[in-house]
Amino acid sequence: MSIDRSDSRLWPGLALLAACGLLTNCVDAHARFEDFQSRVQTTTPNPDAGDAAGASNGSDDGPCAPPDPGVVGGPALLAINTSLISGLPILFLGTIDTPAVDGTTAVHFVYQALDSKDRSTRVGEQLEVGPFPLDQGLLTAPVPKSTLDGRANPIYYGSEIESEMILTGRICGVQSFYCGTLTGATSGLLSGRFTGAFGITLLSGPDAVPAQPRFGCGEEDLAPAL
Repeated sequence: MSIDRSDSRLWPGLALLAACGLLTNCVDAHARFEDFQSRVQTTTPNPDAGDAAGASNGSDDGPCAPPDPGVVGGPALLAINTSLISGLPILFLGTIDTPAVDGTTAVHFVYQALDSKDRSTRVGEQLEVGPFPLDQGLLTAPVPKSTLDGRANPIYYGSEIESEMILTGRICGVQSFYCGTLTGATSGLLSGRFTGAFGITLLSGPDAVPAQPRFGCGEEDLAPAL
């Protein structure tokens, strides 16, 4: 299934907080959340922290030269991190390619969410998004409200969650990692606005998920190992 960039309804929402409702795992989820709070300082990754090796910095440095069409592609991991559950990103595994669209390079991604308990099992529906043309290397991707499979929820495991957001980043040259920032909002029983960051890591193979996935432009923006 191919999704035109104008049909934004079909980009899945990447919600970052959910109500437990009547699920029986709520007690365990709350315990995990309290443990997480004691281990991780809640901060928003800084897109101005500087380029790491093989990384394209965030969205605040102005235009840049995108990679030529068709040059960047292959297995990729998308990690989404927000200020609501900072340090525990939601992960999506798939393939990325960069076709030519409207006289420039675009970003196209086919992916599935990963189970937050093992970071390897694909869960939910496979989805195809883009292509999103790059404006002088700048990527702007609105993500309308939609649902994430509950098994990809790192706090309330098993609870489906909803959100809407906008991803903004820089896709500059040929790199092994690209990143940017995001803003968005959750809705439902628990509602609120959030900020955060995302990272796209080009992988050596379709299952080569790093032990500590990187979710932002700072070198320290790494998820804790399982």
